[in-house]
Amino acid sequence: MTSTVRLQPALCASLIVGVLLGTATSLRAEDVLKEAAEIQEVKAGEPAGLFTIAGLPQHSYSFAVEYEHGEITPLRTLGTVGFVIRPKGPVHPERRWLWISNLFLAVHWNDEGGVVHRFTVERALERGFHVVGVDVGASLGSPAGADLYDRFHKLVVEKYQLNQRACMLEQINGGLITLGFAFRHPDKVERILGIFPATDLRSWPGFERVTGDGRITPVGLSYDLDPEALWTRIGEFNPIDNLEPLVKAKIPLYHIHGTADDLVPLAANSQELASRYRALGGQIELEIVQGGQHGGQEFYSSQAAAGFITE
Repeated sequence: MTSTVRLQPALCASLIVGVLLGTATSLRAEDVLKEAAEIQEVKAGEPAGLFTIAGLPQHSYSFAVEYEHGEITPLRTLGTVGFVIRPKGPVHPERRWLWISNLFLAVHWNDEGGVVHRFTVERALERGFHVVGVDVGASLGSPAGADLYDRFHKLVVEKYQLNQRACMLEQINGGLITLGFAFRHPDKVERILGIFPATDLRSWPGFERVTGDGRITPVGLSYDLDPEALWTRIGEFNPIDNLEPLVKAKIPLYHIHGTADDLVPLAANSQELASRYRALGGQIELEIVQGGQHGGQEFYSSQAAAGFITE
């Protein structure tokens, strides 16, 4: 028995062009994206059939969120879950969109008891942006995590007819995830907003937690290297050591970080990145909150930061 796979004309044309240019991406059986209104809640350690990526989910969150300017829909895709929030009003004429890492920051994050980035998400939705996220756990910018992000990008852009270049919001380990994707695929990123983001694997989470016995990465999206090999090749993977592709793509950055952050130190992360980015000729604004501690509410309601990501 044989079966026929029917591709949409636009997808078929893009594959033909890709083959001619030698850049076609291989389609995989799991490369599908389906809206899944039946998903209401995700619990860490209890996949309940939602995940096929080993080690996920690592966090608990709920999609039972109401936005004034948007409507959220859970997604099943690539062996994990995600979401899309469609704007209730007119869609941005350039089909711009906001991609949040980690995704639980835009839904009801059970660990923190609320919707962390409601302010920024509402601002984006009000301006006609779509808002999306996909769960890759604490993948820390690994090649496997970046590949999954790239595949998700292709799916969500096609399904919702979005702009090829995403506006990205990164926080804590989302900094490593976002930058790990961005330096490998700078043509798919418009701008990046960082909220006390981790940018150097050696600073946070610390090398011993990236790989080896103490790693916090999910098995299915981890660095496929032993500690010695990763240390030897750290320059290939560490986001802060791979900023030149972002500069060449003219991607503007905005970081907001506190001087009293004792988890993701300001100096080793946002300040060091800003110094390197400017030295390479890149555009970055660094908003320093004097006395600002990790997780302070003032970081989630910055008018300047929200204005940057939607300007």
